[in-house]
This record gives sequence, C-alpha cells and structure tokens, in this order.
Amino acid sequence: MEPVVVIADGSPWDEAAARWARAHAELVDAEVEAHQPRDHFHAQLVVLGYQNRSGSPLGLGKHVLPSVCATFCDTVVVRGTAAALRGEHGRVTALVSGGHDDGLVLAAAANFALRRGAVLRLLHAAPPPVLREDHAEDHSWVLARASALLGGFPHTAVLVRRHPHEAISRCTDSDLVVVGPGETRACGSVTRAALHHAPCPVLVVHRPVQEERRDIPSVPAPRRPVRTSV
Repeated sequence: MEPVVVIADGSPWDEAAARWARAHAELVDAEVEAHQPRDHFHAQLVVLGYQNRSGSPLGLGKHVLPSVCATFCDTVVVRGTAAALRGEHGRVTALVSGGHDDGLVLAAAANFALRRGAVLRLLHAAPPPVLREDHAEDHSWVLARASALLGGFPHTAVLVRRHPHEAISRCTDSDLVVVGPGETRACGSVTRAALHHAPCPVLVVHRPVQEERRDIPSVPAPRRPVRTSV
C-alpha cells in the first residue's frame, strides 16, 4: 500500500500536518513518509500545512497551490481551528456544484465520514440574485442529484444563498471540507476559496489520470436511512 506523504519545509504548520497525517494513516493502516516540496514520491494521500516558512500569515504558503495542482492523488491542506484539527466536530462537509466532479467528491467524503464515524453533510452555495427583483435560479436539483449519487448513504443536505467563500468560512462545525479540483487541474475558484477560507482541513479530490473518462466511483454502503433537508 502506498504511504501517506507529508510535505514539510520547516514551517509552524508542519507538525499539525504530520499529526493529521499520522491519525489518518492509522485509520487506513498505512505508513507515513515525510518529503520536501520538490521530492519525487508515490502516495495514496498528500498532506501539507497551509502555511510555510516564507508564506504571508494572511494567505497560502507558496508551495500549497503548486502541490495541490500538480499532485495526481488526493491532497489535504491542513488548516483551521484546534478542534477541527483534532476531529472533535464529527462532521465532514462535501461541496457539490452539479458538475462532473461531484461523484468523486461524494465518494471521498463518504469514505472519510465512514472511517471516522462522522456524519456527512452536502453543501451547495448559490450566490443570491444581483438585484432584488431578479428571479432566483432553482439550485435544488444540485442537491437532489448529489443525494441520488450517494445511493442511500446517510447525509444531510444544505442549500445556502451565499457566495462559496462565505459559505465555506461558516463551516465551523466541520472537521473536513471536501472539494473537487475544478474544471481543470489548475484549481477552480471554489477550490481556491476553500483553501483560503475553510476553518478546517480541506481535502482536494483528484481523478487519477487512468480514470478520467470512467464512470464515477461507488459510494460506501449506507448504515442507516438517508436524511435530507434542503
């Protein structure tokens, strides 16, 4: 089995990333390896802190976006509150958009929730109409489609009329936010919003190259009836 890899450069967030990686590795029975940002390695999951030695305290470290965009496996960027880093909330939030990456996001989020004994929440953020008299577009289909893709896996579903970065910053009851890479491997705007604003670690899900044109992955079998509220 490929290891869980921690990318470290001596920043204050290295230890938090290493602790998160060790806790996850115990759940999946994997080894943990530490590497520098430019190292070559194979991994099932890459973990790194959102800051590094030369990063501004108000933004992402310079290695974060290049690492997330260049990595061909799922990547966790460790950030957020101490409670979230310790997994005290017992909730995983999956950001869904109605796009082709939703299946990947849902499968990964369900697997993390199942392994951690956490509850799964689907979140779709739709910006409010620009003008008060404008008719608001119906976005409920996004959550209905996502719920169908989960195939009965237990979850709640929430539609919020906010910009994505606003909705993400309010996920203060989550231990993990799961998001896709966007339209390309260069990280879309919602992915970047999560990396900049999430109050908890962020899992960016990538489709392996050999699976880019295959059907969406399956979701773990449910353990109790689905609960959906929009």
